[in-house]
Amino acid sequence: MQRLNEHEKQRLIRLVQDLVGINSAIITPEQANRERTEERMAEFLTQYLRNMGMTVQRQEVFPGRPNLMAHWPGQGDKRSIMLEAHMDTVTVEGMTIDPFAAQVRDGKIWGRGTCDTKGNMAAFLTALDIAYRRNQLPADKLYFVATMSEETCCTGSAALMDHGFRTDAAIVGEATRCRLVTAHKAPLWLEIETNGRSCHASMPDHGINAIEMMARVIEFVQGPWNHHLQVREHPLLGKSTMQVTTVEGGSKINIIPSRCRIQVDGRIVPGRPIDEIVTEFHAMLAEHLRGMPFQILSQQSHPALDTPLDAPLVQKLMPLCREAAGQTAPLGVNYFADTGPFAQAGITSVLFGAGDIAQAHTAEEFLELDQLFLAAEIMLTLLTENAGMSIVEAT
Repeated sequence: MQRLNEHEKQRLIRLVQDLVGINSAIITPEQANRERTEERMAEFLTQYLRNMGMTVQRQEVFPGRPNLMAHWPGQGDKRSIMLEAHMDTVTVEGMTIDPFAAQVRDGKIWGRGTCDTKGNMAAFLTALDIAYRRNQLPADKLYFVATMSEETCCTGSAALMDHGFRTDAAIVGEATRCRLVTAHKAPLWLEIETNGRSCHASMPDHGINAIEMMARVIEFVQGPWNHHLQVREHPLLGKSTMQVTTVEGGSKINIIPSRCRIQVDGRIVPGRPIDEIVTEFHAMLAEHLRGMPFQILSQQSHPALDTPLDAPLVQKLMPLCREAAGQTAPLGVNYFADTGPFAQAGITSVLFGAGDIAQAHTAEEFLELDQLFLAAEIMLTLLTENAGMSIVEAT
C-alpha cells in the first residue's frame, strides 16, 4: 500500500479545509439557482486543477452552477476512467458547530461537507496529483469530475450524461469507510391523492372523507404492497421497501375533508424497470380500493446501481480495500448517488470513499483523519500499481 508522508497529509488536510470553507450548501433548487451555489467551488477547483497541469472543461447546467471535467492533455487514448465527487452540500441549518471552519481536533476534521463529500474530493485530487508528479499514471485517460447538485436528486450527473460525456468506468467519492460498494437501490418517490366530498362534520353521511380513503391506501402500502415487493431479493441489497413519509389532509376540525395527499418513499432493488413497477402499484392499489378514486400526482425516480463483480475495476480495487479496510466482499447500500445516472449510461461505476454515511448531513458532521488518509492512499495505490496499464481492462 502506498502511504502518504507527513507533508502530503498536511497538504491534504489544508485542501479539505479550503473546500469546506467554501459555502456550497443547497436549501432549495430555487435558492441554489439564485445564489449560484457551486460557483465559488467551481472557481477554486478550476484554478487548482490547472495548477495540476490539467485542462478543465466547464458544462454550465444553470448559470453559475457548472459541472467540471478535467484531464491531462495527451494522457491515455484508449480507455478512460473518472474519479468523481459532487461540489454541493446539504443545508447548514441546525448545525451546532461552525460549518465552514473545518477545525481539526480529536483526530477528526469537522464541518459541513467533510464527510459528504469534500473530504473524498480532496483525497481523489491528492492521489491524482501525487501519481502525476511521480510519472506513475495508468494508461487509461484519467478524468477528475466535479458535479453540481447531487443533493437535489443527482441533477449534475444526469445533466453530464445528457451532455454526452462518457468514460468507461467511474469511481464516485462517497462515505463508504474505504470499502468498495457495487450496488445501491433505486429511489422511487410517489405523491398520491384521494378526493372525497366535504360537508359539516356533524353530518358525515353527507360527505366522503378523503382521509378515511387515504387510510386504505396507507394500509395497502404497509401491507399487501410491501409483501409483494419483498418477494424479490438482491444478494447485496436484500429486499425493496416502501414507506409513507408525509401525510397532508383536512382544513378544519369540523369539516369532513375532501382531499388528502401522501408522499411515499420507495427503495427498489435493481432488476426491473421502475415504470413497470409503478404500473403494477397502480393496478394493485385500484383493486385494493375497489373503486374508491385516487390519483398518482407525481412520480420521481433515479437509477439503481448493480455493477458486475467480475468487472476489471472491481477486481483491481477490491484487493486494496481488503488489505486496507479488511473488506471481504463488495457491498450494497440503500442510499443512492451519482453512480445511478453513470451506470444507466453504460459506465462501469462503483462507490468508494472515506467516512461513515451516518455522519453525513448531521449537526456535527466530521471525518476521521485516518479515514481521509486511507482513502487517498488506496486511490494512490490503485493508480500507481497500474502505471502504464489499464484499470478498466482485464489483465
